[in-house]
Amino acid sequence: MFRINRILGGIVIGIFLSAFILAACGGAPASKSSGEVQITVDEFKVTSSQTTFQTGVPYHFVIANKGTTPHEVLIMPPATAGMTADQIQALKSSALVGITGDDLTAGATKTMDYTFTKAYPAGSLEFACHLPGHYEAGMNLPIEVK
Repeated sequence: MFRINRILGGIVIGIFLSAFILAACGGAPASKSSGEVQITVDEFKVTSSQTTFQTGVPYHFVIANKGTTPHEVLIMPPATAGMTADQIQALKSSALVGITGDDLTAGATKTMDYTFTKAYPAGSLEFACHLPGHYEAGMNLPIEVK
């Protein structure tokens, strides 16, 4: 009986010391942590706490519509001058991810999670709102993915 108590006591002390050492050293090694990105839209601009991103990092986008009308935030290639409504709609279908105007009503805050899987040089992606007249009024913000 004495021998079993001694063995159990040694195990308990070993567990305690291991926990103490891990806590003192910061615990297990950290993995890539997700980055929270704050995006604000209103009439008629897009602002973001971050515009340069890394591949393989999970991002949590918090999108707040501070405006008085619905807006949308899509991560997509930029539109070019003179595109028709049909061309814009086709371009929107190439969006990587986004929140549409139906979901981002005035005063709403929505979230989306996304991990970029490949690099995109500056000028090839942007945060954009393509509700009628919004993009033309300046609702886009170029981003880069390294």
